[in-house]
Amino acid sequence: MNGTNRQHRLEQLRLHEAEGSLTEQEHEELLSIFAELDAEEAEALKPGKEKSQQLQEEKTALEKTALQLQDIVTEHKQLLTDARAYLTQLQSKRALLADKYYRLTGQNLSQG
Repeated sequence: MNGTNRQHRLEQLRLHEAEGSLTEQEHEELLSIFAELDAEEAEALKPGKEKSQQLQEEKTALEKTALQLQDIVTEHKQLLTDARAYLTQLQSKRALLADKYYRLTGQNLSQG
């Protein structure tokens, strides 16, 4: 049955159903039409569902990559913090040594 005829028949059967005059055979026919429509709808939605699933998988992969990149950024920030702290320590030690050298020799370390 083509789409137009089926739609017309569906309307007739629904009308009989609403009137309460639907026969058992018509009831079976109505169920059959609904099954056909459900199958067609499922088939029509299949590419969209597949695309949606693919996009969800891609999103999940990108979220995982983003988390890993965020971990790298966090580690880099910590590395920079550690390097700055170490540089500050080295500068303090150098200043102490320069001060000791000056007290012993009376000369700045850079004049050496």
